Amino acid sequence: MIRLRSLLAVLLLSPVAAVATEVPTPSELRQQLTPTYKALQKDATFIELRDAIKALDDDRAIERYLEYLPMSPKELLEIDMLVRVYEHMVPRHIHEWHYRWIYMHQDLAKEHYGETQVRYVLDEIARVNPEPATPATDEATTGTTGPTRADVGTNRNVASLEMPAPDRYQGEIQLAVNPNNPNQIVAGANSWDTIGGTCGSASGLQAVFYSADGGDTWSYTCVPDVGAYGLSCAGGTFGSDPAIYWNDQNEVFFAYMLLCSVNGNTEFSIVTARSTDGGANWTAQGVIADSFGSNVLEDKEFLVIDNTPTSPYYERLYVCWDRQNNQKFAYSDNDGVTWTEVDLPAPSPLTLDLACDIAVDDNGDVNVIFNSLTCIGICFNEETYFTRSTNGGDTWSNPIEVQDGNLVGFSNQNCPPAQDNRCISPFGGIDIDNTGGPCDGRIYVAFSDWLAGGVVTTDVFLRYSDNNGTTWSSPVMINDDGTQTTQFHPWLVVDESDGSVVVGWHDTRNDPTSNRETDYYIARSIDCGETFEANIQVSQPSAEFNNAGISYSNVNTTANPGRNPNQYGEYLGLDVIDGVAYMAWGDSRHYFPASTADPQDENVGFAKIDFGLEDIFSDGFESGDTTAWSSTVP
Repeated sequence: MIRLRSLLAVLLLSPVAAVATEVPTPSELRQQLTPTYKALQKDATFIELRDAIKALDDDRAIERYLEYLPMSPKELLEIDMLVRVYEHMVPRHIHEWHYRWIYMHQDLAKEHYGETQVRYVLDEIARVNPEPATPATDEATTGTTGPTRADVGTNRNVASLEMPAPDRYQGEIQLAVNPNNPNQIVAGANSWDTIGGTCGSASGLQAVFYSADGGDTWSYTCVPDVGAYGLSCAGGTFGSDPAIYWNDQNEVFFAYMLLCSVNGNTEFSIVTARSTDGGANWTAQGVIADSFGSNVLEDKEFLVIDNTPTSPYYERLYVCWDRQNNQKFAYSDNDGVTWTEVDLPAPSPLTLDLACDIAVDDNGDVNVIFNSLTCIGICFNEETYFTRSTNGGDTWSNPIEVQDGNLVGFSNQNCPPAQDNRCISPFGGIDIDNTGGPCDGRIYVAFSDWLAGGVVTTDVFLRYSDNNGTTWSSPVMINDDGTQTTQFHPWLVVDESDGSVVVGWHDTRNDPTSNRETDYYIARSIDCGETFEANIQVSQPSAEFNNAGISYSNVNTTANPGRNPNQYGEYLGLDVIDGVAYMAWGDSRHYFPASTADPQDENVGFAKIDFGLEDIFSDGFESGDTTAWSSTVP
């Protein structure tokens, strides 16, 4: 019998040939297995075996549970997230159980994943001490586009030289630069690395990468575990959804989901930590939400801090998230030790709300966007809404629709080849111009959507408002490729030094045939969001990755069988200060296609993009020009 703990040694994956026979796509498989998932929820034997798992190293109980399961535990979790409309990363132990389940159910696994994938998994289990893969010939990218005046710095493989280097998976990146000292950068990532058992009992907490020299070199640590917050988990812990923000005192805060896996279920909490030394050491501050011991979902948090000294709420911390698909909001006036919680207004009692983001005006007003889904069994409509508080988060305006597009999360129709397992959503990012210039107070929202041709043709867009979110401009397309490829999961930041608007995103334009190979692009607007400059390819070949000759990542389930099931996650890291953008992303180049014996299957890639400062009003643009606006909410 193969011991589960030994699977850590055999998950060093290598590429295989394309699947020769037709098998379900991940989305199709989830649809096929959903009735079985629903039947399991009423199955007394399943419940008994699941609840008998008292610890993540309880091999005997896990074996019985996996033997009984009619589907992989990975599919069980992903269907549960789809049905109950929530998302967190697939933890490392679930992926290990997934491999063990395939070993135990080979005939059924062939129906679900195809003979090639099953044979590959069995070979990997048998090869306990894998030989390094023979390097394959790298495919060339089609090159870059965009203006040459912006300088894209060396692509860094963040913290890869750390000893020991972070292994397995780092994805769904967030990043923040100290506005008082741009040499200090902190990036957070969902992680499968436990740093020698000190960061999570089995599946890894939130990884922290920090730099004191503007991103030239990095170090690596993690955030506090449950004990530091006075919480108790009867199973194993892991983290999800990093959110990072600096205050005006050179302190950086990190909010994250701190999750407990017990009896095969996930229990939720949301917490915040603080570092006073640039990210090297972290102190547990307080618990924002605690649903340990219950089946209550606490999901998708984001964090900001009011850093305007003249604001009546100076240094107040704000967090938004959803509880059971009901948007929540909380604020803290004591560095996150205690929190005051309020409800955000719902567009409709019939919708499910999640995925928020926050921006604070220089007068202290708080602006929030969130998404609202309409679902009957499966979700079929998704809208982005805006709400505003003028009293520090105590009360909120009625929600106003920003965008009602074609792209719908949790729909099984939102899975382009680049992200065919985790799929994509139209989640937005919000920021506001606090420069005091002609566009002071303009609110910007970036999002993904497709206009025609389905999810593969998804683009990234921007809308803006000059009247506190009451009406919104027509959408401005940010990507300029003109191809039927996929641009998704944008992040938006306003450079408060000059008012320029900067957006970064995932992009498959250099792989128009398969739409799998994903590069990272960035674009800037210097006319207050009316138009964008030519797009700039940020991901560039770099000697810091094993596959030094390519720029793209590829985590498609067919092309890269060793990819992490979380794929890229749902956002990337971006900050902009004084004309320089700092961008971080999930990167598979150290592992795929030619170095699949390396334990670092997804890393954090990083680069600086020096735009230079601009006088964005030199073309005669005047604040209040609404000629491009629609008279009502589109």
